[in-house]
Amino acid sequence: MLFQRLALGMMIAIAATISTQPSAFSQTNASNPTHTRLSEVGTSPTFSLHPPTHSQFKNSTQPRLSEIGMSTMMPTQMTESQMAPVQFSGGQAFFSHPPRLMRAYTSQSQAYVPSTYEFTLVVPSDAGQALKAVRIAQERNLETVKFDVGRSKAFAGARYASGAEIPLANVGGESVPGEATIVFDQPVQPGSTVTVALEAKSNPASGGIYEFGVTAFPVGEQSMSQFLGFGRLNFYTGGAQ
Repeated sequence: MLFQRLALGMMIAIAATISTQPSAFSQTNASNPTHTRLSEVGTSPTFSLHPPTHSQFKNSTQPRLSEIGMSTMMPTQMTESQMAPVQFSGGQAFFSHPPRLMRAYTSQSQAYVPSTYEFTLVVPSDAGQALKAVRIAQERNLETVKFDVGRSKAFAGARYASGAEIPLANVGGESVPGEATIVFDQPVQPGSTVTVALEAKSNPASGGIYEFGVTAFPVGEQSMSQFLGFGRLNFYTGGAQ
């Protein structure tokens, strides 16, 4: 009987010890509370993340990042129909993917003769904005080219007159030698190629490589320009090459 009473007492003590253990894992049990190991945690509870509904946003079409939180996942792909013009909150428009300067060409490479300079731009399908205007400005060199800006033209496609002529709303730059700004009457839409043609009164008399910086402007009163790079033209004093 004494042995049975002792055995029963030990079983009660063990059961009491087990019942007093905490049901959840405590950070004090971890070797490093700020970087708990998976082996120390064991099986952790599962949490369900519910993305916010449109009713939670002040503006359902343009929710703020603070309203979305960390649980919302962005789609990995967007169709063209889902793309909207890209703007800052202040109304400034900009290209999400800017146009690319694909080609610079001169109809005459001989020095000191009239010529047509062509600059071909590709507006990518994911540009986010249509192309409204292009500015072409010569970098400083031995001489400055003078453009007859009133004869400037633009064409759809990759070369002069390769496609339909694109009407121009405005052309400027006469007050600044070596510079011209071409404004399209109808913006060039994403997924299109356009060639701007400028008439030079004459090529530089001094041969060499001349660089022309090309800047693109998206649609919008407060549009932010994007510098696309330099078009390089080579002129020769010994005749056309």
